[in-house]
Amino acid sequence: MGTNEHIIKAKTKGFNKAKKDIKGVNKSLVGMAKAALTAGAALYGAKKLLEGMKAAVRLAGEQELSMKKLETVLKSTKHAAGLTSKELSSMASALQQVTRFGDEAIMEAQSLMLTFTKIGKQVMPDAIETVLNMSEAMGTSLKDQVIQVGKALNDPILGISALSRVGVQLSEDQKELINSFMEINDVASAQQVILGELETQFGGMARGAAETFTGQVDQMHNALGDMGEEIGKHLIPMLTTFANRIKEIAEMVGAYIEIPMSE
Repeated sequence: MGTNEHIIKAKTKGFNKAKKDIKGVNKSLVGMAKAALTAGAALYGAKKLLEGMKAAVRLAGEQELSMKKLETVLKSTKHAAGLTSKELSSMASALQQVTRFGDEAIMEAQSLMLTFTKIGKQVMPDAIETVLNMSEAMGTSLKDQVIQVGKALNDPILGISALSRVGVQLSEDQKELINSFMEINDVASAQQVILGELETQFGGMARGAAETFTGQVDQMHNALGDMGEEIGKHLIPMLTTFANRIKEIAEMVGAYIEIPMSE
């Protein structure tokens, strides 16, 4: 075999070895890349899971707080409205299904409306939906509308003047009817006259807004929020038990550790 053939053979052998080594390196790099991607995906998934759990617990906490406020106001007003927290919560859930407002926001409105103690069981459902309608129509907050409507209903005679300042005009016949009802202390009937006029001017606004694309998106978010609340309700007891256990361990360890004091 000639010298050139030996050289060519040696180079070929070296080339094949290098090629094989490169393939091995590439394979290792691919394996490392896949492992890194898997680990990254796992970490990302774990992070999102923790974020989801945190959000679910927060939503459940907000729902619990809204219910607690209702119960507290009912107690402080000696249940003047004649409604239970369960009835009010069910009312809020039903209104969430047909408007853009979430049940927590509606329950906040109910809690504030309950402070107007002359608004009873017969009037409360219509009063709350009127608030939603006016808020939707005027672009104002539920809180502002509750205060406005609540004051008008709590004292119907003064309420006539208060409503006229925001553009709600009652006819002379309506005013006389309200006065006649108040003379015989039929506050609920006087309130219904006011709500009837507000229904004429703003009725259906909240339900109509829920039928728009924006309304449908808001309702989707509300439904997802409800789902998160249910998940959070199951997580809270477990997390509470865990937190209490950690607290017990920390207190136990602290009792046995003496921190040296400078003499």
